[in-house]
Amino acid sequence: MTFNNSVLMIIKQTPGIEYNDLLSKVSQRYKNPASAKSALARALKDTVSFGLVKREGTRLFVTDKGLASMSIEMKDKLVLRLNEEMKRPLGSLNDIVRLLIILSQRGGQDKDLLNNAKENASFSIEDIEELRRKIRAERKELKKMSLLLEQQANKLRELDFNDSSKISFDEHVASKIGVFCKGQKIIVETKDKDILSKIPEHWKKQGIISVEGDNIPLLTQLLAAMLSIKATLYLPGIKVVLMAGNATLFGSHKSLKAFTEMKVADEVKNQMNQEKII
Repeated sequence: MTFNNSVLMIIKQTPGIEYNDLLSKVSQRYKNPASAKSALARALKDTVSFGLVKREGTRLFVTDKGLASMSIEMKDKLVLRLNEEMKRPLGSLNDIVRLLIILSQRGGQDKDLLNNAKENASFSIEDIEELRRKIRAERKELKKMSLLLEQQANKLRELDFNDSSKISFDEHVASKIGVFCKGQKIIVETKDKDILSKIPEHWKKQGIISVEGDNIPLLTQLLAAMLSIKATLYLPGIKVVLMAGNATLFGSHKSLKAFTEMKVADEVKNQMNQEKII
């Protein structure tokens, strides 16, 4: 419910309410009294200028236009929306619950609005209960499917099927890349000008960086110094996509498991940190 409509409803429920009493009611929504006073001033300015509220001295009343506006909103913006959503309830549960909460809250505060909703709603309490029964039945089916999917995922792990994993890219992961390769070739695809400007020219071959053997620690040291780099690395059996400080790994399940569970000895990391970039 918008703040203006909340103000309209309070005035409707308390015809002739004084400004200070109205301010006291709406202030409950705000931590700062000044914010409440400012919001109420704007709301009254709008509702009075549109003829929804009238002043009689210091007292406030909702006009017939204001009542009609509230009725139209209930009918057009809430009940009709609920009528539409209830035609395909399982696909819009969040919206239905939210709208029902609004309906029950507003209907409990204003009988006219509740009567308007009764006249125009195309659904009943039994329809809501039927929706609950469908949800319970679907929940059982989803639980069954979840167990079946778990079984199939485990079988595919046993078959060493394709897998993927996303981890934060940090110095530790950079060092693991070097150790995992065991001196074998690493291919790097990147357009990152920062790293391209720092690597030796003989590493570059037609826009592709190719590194192996003793040069690998130098490459991983560069990567560790540029944790936000955007690049794709091809290791033996694994593809690593670096982007926005994350590393997404693609490869067989066993290969990724070997990488993620691999321990990098402290002495290896210390050696890499001591390497100097040529």
